[in-house]
Amino acid sequence: MTHDLDLAADYESLVMDACELLGETDCCFHVAGFGQDPWPVDVSYDLSAVIEQLPQVRTSLRRMERAQIDFYGQGVERVVTFGPAGERITMTCTTQTDWIPAPAIETAPLSDVEGMLAGLAHDFRRALDRACPDIAAREPFAQW
Repeated sequence: MTHDLDLAADYESLVMDACELLGETDCCFHVAGFGQDPWPVDVSYDLSAVIEQLPQVRTSLRRMERAQIDFYGQGVERVVTFGPAGERITMTCTTQTDWIPAPAIETAPLSDVEGMLAGLAHDFRRALDRACPDIAAREPFAQW
C-alpha cells in the first residue's frame, strides 16, 4: 500500500494515518492491567493515541522522570502515570469513567517497562513494514 506522504508532514499526522491504515488490516492492539484484561481499545484510534505519546514517554523514563500515557478515547478515558523509583516503576491508573481500576497501582522493574515500550515500538514498525512501508521508512519509525 502506498501513501501520499505530502499529506502527513508531522509526526502526529503520520501516526494517525498509519493507525487508520493498520485498522483496516488484521493488526490488533492489546492492553491489559489494573484488573481488566483486555481494555476496550482499538487500533485506529487508541493505538494512535499511545504511539503519539510513545517517544516522549520513553525519553522521560530513560531520564528517570515521570511520564504519562493518556488513553483519551471515549469509553476508555484512562491515564497511566509512570513514576520511576530506582530500578522500579510505579504505575498508577486513573479514570474518568465508571470503571474502577483494581488495583489502581502496579509496580514493575524499570527494565521490564522499558522493554514493553520498546517492544510496542518494534511491533508497530513491523506492522507498518507490512501495511505501509513508505510510512515505516520515515523517522522515527525507521529507527524502531
